[in-house]
Amino acid sequence: MTMQPATARSLEPAPSIALDVDIQTALALARAATRAMIAISPKAHRAMMDALAIEAAAQEAHGGPVAELVAALIKGHLDQLK
Repeated sequence: MTMQPATARSLEPAPSIALDVDIQTALALARAATRAMIAISPKAHRAMMDALAIEAAAQEAHGGPVAELVAALIKGHLDQLK
């Protein structure tokens, strides 16, 4: 029995899975940080809402399909925090 060399195709899922884990972790940490910040005080809540709105506007100004999607997702998050 001989071992077949690994093909590039068989190696593709590992980096993709690692990237997905990194992205999901970053998003979870960001959501937790946002919830913690808005729980501190009404002033902190307003500051976080303003910062997210500014980031959504910056993404929209950047343009392109990815930036527009990011802006829409940030706006959706803003709606959940109200």
